[in-house]
Amino acid sequence: IIDMREDIRKYAGPDHFNDFDMMEVGNGMTPGEDRAHFVMWSMLASPLIAGNDIRTMSDETRALLTNKEIIAVNQDSLGVQAFRYTVLDSTGVWFKALQNGDIAVAFLNRSDEPHTINFAWTNHVINDPDFEYTFDFTKNTYKIRDLIAHKNLGKTSKPTNFTVPGHDIVLIKLEKQ
Repeated sequence: IIDMREDIRKYAGPDHFNDFDMMEVGNGMTPGEDRAHFVMWSMLASPLIAGNDIRTMSDETRALLTNKEIIAVNQDSLGVQAFRYTVLDSTGVWFKALQNGDIAVAFLNRSDEPHTINFAWTNHVINDPDFEYTFDFTKNTYKIRDLIAHKNLGKTSKPTNFTVPGHDIVLIKLEKQ
């Protein structure tokens, strides 16, 4: 669905969001695939409509669907939908402008194999293709927080290293210093 609708981003914003359809989290995918699905719906500011039976969902599914840090990315008042900045091997790197100058970044691994990422932030100046946002890591430093693991990972002044399992995702929030 995200591949079929990559040209509609410019039409999204506060009070008029693109609906990427009902989520299938908790309906038989792997935990990593559930994470990837939920995070991408949040990055795309799509309505979060649970498509699973909430009476019988696992504790892991419940924890994911109630992760306040991920939901905050979806509900951010700026209302900007994420865009795919680049693909590293088969891991897409998605950026989403947030209120207060913060940024959400998702690393979506669509392959079967895990991918090690070494992202040197200071090598990137990223211009939003549809809106007037620029993320200049050569001039600005951000605190890095992993929103799935609920842990801080340092600052963008140094490269960030992590592994994204196959069919899984890492979601980072960058807080402007």
